[in-house]
Amino acid sequence: MKESSAPAPKKRRYNATLAMAIAMVAGVLVGAIAGPVMGEIQFIGDIFFRLVQMGIVPFVMCVIIEAVGGLTARDLSGIGLKGIAWFAGSSVLASAFAVAVATIFQPGAGLAGIALVESASFEGAGTGAVTVQDTLLGFFGNNVVSSMSAGAMVPCIVFAVALGLVVSFWRNSRDGECLVYDFVVEFGQLLLSIIRGVMKAAPIGIFCYVSAMVGKLGPEVLIPLLKYLIVLGGTVAAFLVLWNIVVCTVCRVSPMLLIRKMWRMSVMALATISSAVTLPVEMDDAKNRLGIRDDIADLVLPLGMPLNSNGASIHLAITAITIAQIYGVGFEGFDFVYLTIISTLLSLANAVAPGADLVSLTMIVPQLGLPLSSIGIFAGLTYPVGAIRTILNVDSDVYCALMVAASEPDGIDRDVLLDSGPRA
Repeated sequence: MKESSAPAPKKRRYNATLAMAIAMVAGVLVGAIAGPVMGEIQFIGDIFFRLVQMGIVPFVMCVIIEAVGGLTARDLSGIGLKGIAWFAGSSVLASAFAVAVATIFQPGAGLAGIALVESASFEGAGTGAVTVQDTLLGFFGNNVVSSMSAGAMVPCIVFAVALGLVVSFWRNSRDGECLVYDFVVEFGQLLLSIIRGVMKAAPIGIFCYVSAMVGKLGPEVLIPLLKYLIVLGGTVAAFLVLWNIVVCTVCRVSPMLLIRKMWRMSVMALATISSAVTLPVEMDDAKNRLGIRDDIADLVLPLGMPLNSNGASIHLAITAITIAQIYGVGFEGFDFVYLTIISTLLSLANAVAPGADLVSLTMIVPQLGLPLSSIGIFAGLTYPVGAIRTILNVDSDVYCALMVAASEPDGIDRDVLLDSGPRA
């Protein structure tokens, strides 16, 4: 008799998303139990973020140069202008929505006089009066190298778009030949390989960073500000639901299927609290899981990272109103309109790295005549606030890209979008 050979058992595929989710949850639990002692391993998480971020700025620039350089002027104006229109509209709506929610639910009520408020201090310097002109001037750096070293994304993106336009003109006038374009494409792929390699250590880096952040977050900080976190998180969740309904209606896709296909980038955003770190995963999922055409994803998503921060808009508006309520400063009439405008405007200068929440507050608090020391009230909430705002920042970029893609011929590969099976 012949011996029957049983089929070899299939190897379980490593699920990076699940590993990051487990690392994040484990970090929260261990940090909550062990407390401040977990701060001793934060440096490991900081090393991970630095390794990823060291290649992010040149990677984003390469992607934009490739995207712009590979398009005709007509295609670029169509896709680019549509993307900017969706960025502007969603950011304004996010700010207005946040102002309305914070005014109704009063997250700062009853906090005046508590120990956390009385002892609040902040050593950072405020930006003073920030005008529209100042913000627009900040879009243009006088030295692209210094902008890259400082991680200033907007000036770098402006430079990349300008170079991409020149490359596009050059290629169109020379039958598609351009050595700079070929170099940028190849260099971008090499940078992506580095980032992907570093991301293999993401569960370790995330666990160390999250456990350290949560360990520093004691009950004396969390309990008094619990209502603030609930209002902020609830506002972001509600805005995500509204975004999901609009996109699913336009793109004719099941809401649950869309959520599942965006699960990986959402977990990454929550765990890393950085739009920049999440960008490579976001772009990969947009193309391979959502079916967004490559040229649309390559242009809209990198542009959206600094220019479409719905989460930052909501965070700035709600926190500003919370501080005003704490100190008994009343808003009325045009004040709400002004707050909506300035929250939207200052979100354009939003930092895309961990700790961006405090940086953002230094820009808006002085504008409203509120004490700069009030920022210290929220200094211990870097991780939960960062997680809340980053998931909306990332997801709204993808929603905008989907809306742009839906308006373009063959902008979405519906076979990919509607495929409910697993995709690499």
